[in-house]
Amino acid sequence: MAFLNHQRPLWALLAAAPLVATISTNVKAQTWKINLRDADLTAFINEVADITGKNFAVDPRVRGNVTVISNKALNKDEVYDLFLGVLNVNGVVALPSGNTIKLVPDSNAKNSGIPYDARKRASGDQIVTRVIWLQNTNPNDLIPALRPLMPQFAHLAAVAGTNALIVSDRATNIYQLENIIRNLDGTGQNDIEAITLQSSQAEEIIGLLETMSATGASKDFIGSRVRVIADNRTNRILIKGDPDSRKRLRHTIEMLDVPSADRLGGLKVFRLKYASAKNLAEILQGLVTGQSVSSSSGSNNANKSSSINNLTSNSQGQTSNSSSGVNPSISLNSGFNNSQNNAGITSFNGNGVSIIADGTQNALVVKADPQLMREIEAAIQQLDIRRQQVLIEAAIIEVSGNDADQLGIQWALGDLSSGVGLMSFSNVGASLASIAAGYASAGASGAAAAIAGDASKGNGATFGVGNFENSRKAYGALIQALKTNTKSNFLSTPSIVTMDNEEAYIVVGQNVPFVTGSVSTGTSGTVNPYTTVERKDVGVTLKVVPHIGENGTVRLEVEQEVSDVQNNKGQATDLVTNKRAIKTAVLAEHGQTVVLGGLIADNTALSRQGVPGLSDIPYLGRLFQANSRSNEKRNLLVFIHPTIVGDADDVRRLSQQRYNQLYSLQLAMDNNGNFAKLPENVGDIYQQQAVLNSSPYQKVPTAIQSKTVVVTTPVAVDAPPVQRQSIQLPAKATERSRNTVTTTTIRPTYSQ
Repeated sequence: MAFLNHQRPLWALLAAAPLVATISTNVKAQTWKINLRDADLTAFINEVADITGKNFAVDPRVRGNVTVISNKALNKDEVYDLFLGVLNVNGVVALPSGNTIKLVPDSNAKNSGIPYDARKRASGDQIVTRVIWLQNTNPNDLIPALRPLMPQFAHLAAVAGTNALIVSDRATNIYQLENIIRNLDGTGQNDIEAITLQSSQAEEIIGLLETMSATGASKDFIGSRVRVIADNRTNRILIKGDPDSRKRLRHTIEMLDVPSADRLGGLKVFRLKYASAKNLAEILQGLVTGQSVSSSSGSNNANKSSSINNLTSNSQGQTSNSSSGVNPSISLNSGFNNSQNNAGITSFNGNGVSIIADGTQNALVVKADPQLMREIEAAIQQLDIRRQQVLIEAAIIEVSGNDADQLGIQWALGDLSSGVGLMSFSNVGASLASIAAGYASAGASGAAAAIAGDASKGNGATFGVGNFENSRKAYGALIQALKTNTKSNFLSTPSIVTMDNEEAYIVVGQNVPFVTGSVSTGTSGTVNPYTTVERKDVGVTLKVVPHIGENGTVRLEVEQEVSDVQNNKGQATDLVTNKRAIKTAVLAEHGQTVVLGGLIADNTALSRQGVPGLSDIPYLGRLFQANSRSNEKRNLLVFIHPTIVGDADDVRRLSQQRYNQLYSLQLAMDNNGNFAKLPENVGDIYQQQAVLNSSPYQKVPTAIQSKTVVVTTPVAVDAPPVQRQSIQLPAKATERSRNTVTTTTIRPTYSQ
């Protein structure tokens, strides 16, 4: 190991220690020549600290031997650069931190605080962090190409939203990376051209360009730094790239944007399999006009499909007459040359498209431009699909019970001639006053009628004792006892089948009249010429709308109601109904039972009547009391069970299953007292008997029958494969002009 000064005389070199440095008369001209062989790295760091005057904090893991060969004299800065190079070879990095330089293994450099070189003053093997701004390229696209060029300890990351790269590495490596990035980023790539198409759709041209690029048919823009984007809203193609690539690509687009050979128009008849022709015509009308459609038929399916603005990219005709900015609705009976007659035919004509819906044959007749025809056909194919059905089974379970105990003793004493008397409290049943009045007027039969006319109707046990003298003095006692126990179980299982997203409604019960008002004439107000009555459904009602989701999940919007008339009087006045209703929306799996809700009620009532003072006497006080106790419990739960019915086999299997349940419970009997057996299969119900040949009526001559002559008009039946694209209406003008090219230059400015 030797540090040699080339200006020192030979005698000084011979007397120098293993590490020697001499200083000439000019301090600024002090230089060193360094030659080391297998020297200790720690000793080398100490000598560099003495030469440069820098403070080093050495990590304990920094160890090893170094070999340095120098043939020229080095000043202080050059010695430090050589020192950094030696550290680089030995896997050590120098990280400035204030007045101290930390020497750590390069594997720990990321966690040791790499300084940020904002002004790009660092050079050599110093470890720094810099931000490299890009002008035209996505930074994420450059990372896979740059990462293999960097050492393992270096860091490279893209900053989302700022179009910049963060690099942590040695200054020399970062300088090389910057040169590579500038070449890849390029210049003059910010110009954007907008080409307006005259005869083609933007997505079609993009598809052709991608096909040409994939097959190698066009070498004008393969590998060039150019981007192509389709603007379906304005039917334009946006090009971004260097001028030469844009020019070649623009020429290619002009060659492709020519009128199609089949632009003379076409006619096609679509015979729908599942969808309604009228509802589908309304959807297509909105698709062509770009406005929301409100169906005049009130169909749920049409209402749910009324908002279709997102299905079209054409903004033509989307104006609003209201200040709220909401798109106007179009009725099939007004506007855009819509017409509808009693024969079930609905027509629409507008924007070069004619659509006729024939409800009698469930068919659509469409006349449109071939390109637009393909768009319409693609929409019809996606909408005319078999919709799944759902069997909804509900179960209303109600268990109720009522226990009541009543016991009372009533006393009475009085003189009917003077009208003075004494009577205790009213009893739990009939009163002594009403019994005495009935006895006075009609004897024993009158007393019995008074007991039977009470609300209790003479239920339980009634025992009375008394005396009625000619002087009309009377006294008596009445003992009544009643115990009731009522239990009831109510189970109702309504079920209904409906299509997906269609509302279903079932009512099982009675249509009960309710008096809502009456009109009287005359001064006395006793004449009632007529009475207004409103009829309401009373019974079990189920209304549900199913929505089938993925993996057999069904969303149910349920309205369930159970009602009955309490104490039906046979009249339409003063009717009281008991109603249990629930309205909710739940999620259920296919074949899963879900509880919607319920009610658990427990009512207990205690009543006591007595003569003050006398009723408080122990034991004897029971003779002057009337006690009543009732306990009512009611438990109500509502369940629902959806089952998805897919194809025709599921429908047939479900129908036979339901019929088997009815077949096992048949109770119909014929005239002989035997069971009138139903057919075992549900399909056998509809087998008709042979029609009788004899008829009491005179036959009417019929017209001469002949073979039907069918005249067929050739129309388009099949169309080429349809690409799923948004409908772009053709321009009203028939003239074709050259493509309009608009060039826009964007120069982003980034702050650094």
